Amino acid sequence: MNFQQNIVCPDYNHSNLGIISSVLNYYAVPSSTKSSADVDSLLVQKHPRNVIFLLIDAMGTGILNRHLPEDSFLRSHRRGDLTAVYPCTTVCVTSSFFSGLQPVSHAWLAWSLYFKEWDECIEVFPYRDAFTGEPIDPNEKNILDFMGFRTIFEQIEAAADRKIKIDCIFTDVARQRLVQIAGDHLTKAHTLEELFQNIELKCAEEGNHFIIGYWKSPDDLLHNNGLSHESVTEFLSKTDSLLEQYAPRFSDAVGIISADHGMQDIFNHFHLDQISPLSELMNHYPSGDPRAKAISVIPEKEDLFASRFERELGDEFILLSADEFLRRGFLGEGPLHPKVKDFLGSFIALGVGHSDLLYAPPGAKPPKEFKGHHAGLTEDEMQVPLILF
Repeated sequence: MNFQQNIVCPDYNHSNLGIISSVLNYYAVPSSTKSSADVDSLLVQKHPRNVIFLLIDAMGTGILNRHLPEDSFLRSHRRGDLTAVYPCTTVCVTSSFFSGLQPVSHAWLAWSLYFKEWDECIEVFPYRDAFTGEPIDPNEKNILDFMGFRTIFEQIEAAADRKIKIDCIFTDVARQRLVQIAGDHLTKAHTLEELFQNIELKCAEEGNHFIIGYWKSPDDLLHNNGLSHESVTEFLSKTDSLLEQYAPRFSDAVGIISADHGMQDIFNHFHLDQISPLSELMNHYPSGDPRAKAISVIPEKEDLFASRFERELGDEFILLSADEFLRRGFLGEGPLHPKVKDFLGSFIALGVGHSDLLYAPPGAKPPKEFKGHHAGLTEDEMQVPLILF
């Protein structure tokens, strides 16, 4: 998998999913992914009553280093780096976190997935049509009929005979799917400080707790402003200050902080529907994320498509057949979910430069042209910190 020097491919022996494996092991739940040795060691050493996992969306290692000094709370408590599971996008990574499965086995691979059953691309976390933005009635088209999984919360509760109290403290704009997964465990926080205050309150309660906190930023800031914007510095500085203030208040706790993915600056937007040598060879809508685009090609036109793609976009993307993508282990190991090959189509275009791939059929809303994006293979997207306190 050594394509270029700045490319980082997923390493499921040293991935952010290993954090969840460590937590599952701590609660005597079997896990198929290698756990994090650093997290294991800390949990064994302290054997805490409360385990906190704080997920800060898009706070990759490169983002931390760019915006915070070495002596900041977050950077000074960093134990090392992990690769994100792939594709490194919130839908895929959090689905791995909340199922304990590698992507090959849960199939929540991207923000937008093509369902052949309805000939429709669906944005699976907000549950809406990818091209019109219209909400979809799950009573009519229920993706959980294909893609339901047993959550880690159910697994922990079953193993511990419900003696572990589980709390999900999420940003108030958490997507529909995350709210659904959290279920009765959910508390919504309107500010980052309110999230930390809720963690403090949960830790003060009697009994054992597993607490997951999730905050939406800096993902939203990076998408809209790019990697170097002052709003990102302001957010991370505030986060760092609040953590330094609140972490000592989390009683009898071990704290684990990481990110789902990092981010890359985007300078070029390529619209597949406007590149006729490519679009004329596609046999249905492309899906996936703009830097991990799944493309289905007319049968027996694969070689022609690959040669044209290399000519048009080869400097910015690596094109892999779906079979090669799976063979190289980008989605990990484990039982192959029956929807995975459907979702991958013929090819996956993997971002390795500063460009994304967009698509809109006639009459669709224009796709967003973000200044920052993720799901590609650059170090800034794929490398995330492991922070322990």
